[in-house]
Amino acid sequence: MKKYTWFLFLAALAAGYVLVPEPSDAAYHVLDGKLRIKGSLYEFMMYRTDLKREERQYRDTDWGLMRTKGTLELLYKAVENKDVMINLFGFFQWWHEGVPDFDQEYKRSIERRNHKRYQGPFYDQDDWINELYADIYFGNWNIRLGKQIVFWSEVEMVRTIDRINPLDLRYTTPGIDPWDEMKLGLWMMRGFYNSNLPGQLVFEWIWIPGDFEQVRSPMEGTSMGAIPAPQGPKYRRPRPFGQSAAVNRMFHRARPAFTLRNSQWAFRIRGNSEVSLFGEIYLLDWTVSWYHGMNSTPVARNKTRGNPTGNFNIRTLNGYLTRNAFPSRVLGFALPHLTHDSFWRYKFFDAVGASCQTFVPALKGVVRGEFSYEIGLPINKAYPLHIDPTPGGEKPITGTSERDQINVGITFDRPVRWNWLAQRWGSSGVLDVTMGWFGQWRLGNVTRWRSTFGYQDRSQCNFTLTVRGKLRHNELWPTMRFLYNTRNWGYGVFAMRYTPGKHMRYELGYLWFFARDPHDSKEAYAENKDSIYFRIGYEF
Repeated sequence: MKKYTWFLFLAALAAGYVLVPEPSDAAYHVLDGKLRIKGSLYEFMMYRTDLKREERQYRDTDWGLMRTKGTLELLYKAVENKDVMINLFGFFQWWHEGVPDFDQEYKRSIERRNHKRYQGPFYDQDDWINELYADIYFGNWNIRLGKQIVFWSEVEMVRTIDRINPLDLRYTTPGIDPWDEMKLGLWMMRGFYNSNLPGQLVFEWIWIPGDFEQVRSPMEGTSMGAIPAPQGPKYRRPRPFGQSAAVNRMFHRARPAFTLRNSQWAFRIRGNSEVSLFGEIYLLDWTVSWYHGMNSTPVARNKTRGNPTGNFNIRTLNGYLTRNAFPSRVLGFALPHLTHDSFWRYKFFDAVGASCQTFVPALKGVVRGEFSYEIGLPINKAYPLHIDPTPGGEKPITGTSERDQINVGITFDRPVRWNWLAQRWGSSGVLDVTMGWFGQWRLGNVTRWRSTFGYQDRSQCNFTLTVRGKLRHNELWPTMRFLYNTRNWGYGVFAMRYTPGKHMRYELGYLWFFARDPHDSKEAYAENKDSIYFRIGYEF
């Protein structure tokens, strides 16, 4: 199959080049225009093209995802007068992941208590609500109350200062889905004050009164997750917990309570300034920000109920899992019990950030820079490398610490005109090209860190490239995205979106991963998860 993958992919793309009417807005307006209704129904399918032999024993088919998703967006203008304006906004979603319904080996590979949480919006009780808030305007003030998604960054594929909303990475990866579909909404109070100060300063503050979401990493046994736990006698029962599934369950149960003492805060100032440099006037759009919140992944507790003297290490966890998982590995039962919060704890950290963007006439494009300094980022400590020289091996945890981290991102965005496109494909001939460089540095001693970019590494760099175009009078949208990490892993996405009219949407794409060694970095685990994907939807 793999040697024909590119031929099939390109042939399917070519089949999409047809002449269709120009699309338009599909929203509906009722109640004399006070209520705007939008929605969609999409089917998103991924077909694995590089399924390894060791993984085929856990699959009856090569399908990795078959996700049906529906959304409903409502905007109601509740109050409109010269003093106050109140809008009520809601974005609701539902989905069902269908591969476990017809692939029984796939279903057995997912721990049975994870089926419901993975196949639909049931990870949390309010997952079906993406956003739901009241938007209030009066004078220079704008107050938003409810569940919201915040965008503090305008770059793609790598986040620098945008840490407020955690991500859901269970189904896809940045580059396929946009950030707003991967971010997890949080209940918050958010305010803006549009001042009359020089620079048109906008003051923004956020209070999250105890709501918290952990990052949702791919679940063990799923297409984007780790290979399932080893199986004993082949009973037709769910496979037992592996370490990945067990630790993920404990991460989930150790989440902090929804209380005011777990409140998170953020503050940002945005403004515009004119700067003269080398005889040229530059208009700078800039921000400075501060964030105080919990890290979306936990660290080990030094002292636990089962280990009150401290000196927690990964062997303690492995011993616990072995004692509890032994009956399930032999008899085929699911793991009977996991402690709620004995091993893990979510901790606060602070981050100060800044961004600036401007159009540079000499380059004929927009340069954007982002910077954040994360203070007291929680981290697990470990024995030195010679204790466990295996690449990617588990290093025994000896405690926790806090280190500062610097994140820097620079992007350059420039439209490039290609006359052949304009002449041949009925378009403007303009391609939007964005190049980016992103660096991260962790400060201080890293010789006893377990969870780093690579064991004992203090830095990493990513390079990104995005190319987008519009063909056939904006009916065809080709896109290419690449990410390369200097540890020699990364991925690419090639896609073509087809929009015939104002309702139907089609997208065909190919997702390609590569890695020097999948154990070399925790992000490189997906190096054999290449897939063709197809998305078909109806918008109204």
